[in-house]
Amino acid sequence: MEFKLLPYCFFHNRLMPYNEAKLPLAMHSLQYGTTCFTGIRGYYRDKGLLIFRLKDHWQRLVNNVKIAGIPFTLDWDFFQDTITGLIKLNNPTHDIYIRPFLFAENEALSPRFDGLDYQLAVYVMEMGDYYDTTRGMKLITSTWKKNSNASIPSKAKLGGAYVNAALATTEAHRLGCDDALMMNELNEVVEASVANIAIVYKGEVLMPDIGEEQLEGITRDTILSFLQEEKIPFHFGPIDRSLVYTCDELLLLGTASQVIFTYSVDGRLINAENKPGKICQILRDKFKKLIDEGKSPWLTRVDLL
Repeated sequence: MEFKLLPYCFFHNRLMPYNEAKLPLAMHSLQYGTTCFTGIRGYYRDKGLLIFRLKDHWQRLVNNVKIAGIPFTLDWDFFQDTITGLIKLNNPTHDIYIRPFLFAENEALSPRFDGLDYQLAVYVMEMGDYYDTTRGMKLITSTWKKNSNASIPSKAKLGGAYVNAALATTEAHRLGCDDALMMNELNEVVEASVANIAIVYKGEVLMPDIGEEQLEGITRDTILSFLQEEKIPFHFGPIDRSLVYTCDELLLLGTASQVIFTYSVDGRLINAENKPGKICQILRDKFKKLIDEGKSPWLTRVDLL
């Protein structure tokens, strides 16, 4: 995966060159991870940029604010104008990834979310495939457990919480794998390190329930709509490692990863042919058609020069 930062960002309430955005060393959010964020895909088509589910990503940030108790109000019109204005200024010619986040620049030592001055920042980078889509993922089951909702809310994309994901991903890489599956305290598989999961078992799709320790993913919600349209049966429930080891397909779902299939878990082959399974291919085809047609209400078009 190759990332190229685009030259302009939104910082200190204005559009400006990315290399002019400076932060103090003692800033609160750098010390304690008191940030929240979302990640948005933009697809370059016909001299325009199609932003995928922009309002849902705004709502995610609003929900982050509510869960963490952050003293900040994020107006939808302001957010939409900021994102579209930044895209026009950068004038990309490739697919992009947009990272809006809230942070506190205060130089303060007490770990807290309240009593700080939060602001919005946004940067943009070119992004193609986050993972190699031509082969399946090699996964491990991480020895690190997914953080409990009782300790850090998994429904919020909070910066500090991603230390949990970083530990799991690092462990996977050290063992020669691409990523890690994460279990909760009940030893149920609930997520990959930074993606939702779904398995295909005996012709049906099974996902962890939204009440489990997983992010309420926007790509996950998109896939559920696709399954309904195709009348593919699905349900929610606990997934243990035995189900994972014996499933027909294991899919990773996320904004960056989109829809990725799995080759092996803990050395057990899931997909010996190492190519997309039936359900994976259906979902990929529907996703591609939605973007290429460019007509879905989930897409916000920004015309470019």
